[in-house]
Amino acid sequence: MVLAHTAKYLRDNLGRSFLASPFRAPLKAWALVPVFAIIAISVGFSAGLFQLGWLNSPITPVLPILLFVFPSLLEEAFFRGVLIPRNALASGPGKAACIVAISTLVFVVWHPFNALLFNPTAIPLFLDPWFLVIVCAMGVTCGWAYVVSRSIWVPVIIHWAAVTVWVLFLGGRNLVLEL
Repeated sequence: MVLAHTAKYLRDNLGRSFLASPFRAPLKAWALVPVFAIIAISVGFSAGLFQLGWLNSPITPVLPILLFVFPSLLEEAFFRGVLIPRNALASGPGKAACIVAISTLVFVVWHPFNALLFNPTAIPLFLDPWFLVIVCAMGVTCGWAYVVSRSIWVPVIIHWAAVTVWVLFLGGRNLVLEL
C-alpha cells in the first residue's frame, strides 16, 4: 500500500511537473530571481567565493550540458519535485511557505552532507557559511518558483543558470568533473 501511494505521489507530483511548460509559468514564478542574484553576487564577492574570470578548460564547452543534469535537474527533481507537493498553494500561502522552508532546509543540509560523505575536496566550500547563505537563497527561490509555476523546469532553469554562470565566469568549482 505504501509503495502504491508513493508511486502515485511521484506520478502526480514529479511526473506532472515535468509536463508543465516553463514558458507558461506566470511571471511571479520568476519574481525572486533578481533577489537571489543580488544576494548571491553580494555575498559571493564579499566572501571571496566569486572571482571574475573565464573557465579555461578542455571540457568548458560541455559543462553547461553536464551542469544541467547534475546538479540542476537531479537536485531540483528531489528537493522541489519530490519534497514539495505540486499543489502546495492550495493549502494556503502560509503552509506553502512552510513547505518551501523545509525543502530549503533539507537542500542546505544536503550540501555539507554531500561533501562529508561523497566529495571531501568540496568540504571547505560546502561547509562555508557564506556559501550556505547562497544555497539557502537559491533554495527559497527555486522552491517559490516551483510552487507558483507547478513546473519542475522553472527551478531547474534557475539552478542551472546560477551554477553555470558561477562555474564558467565566477571561479566556481566544477563538481561534476574535477578540473
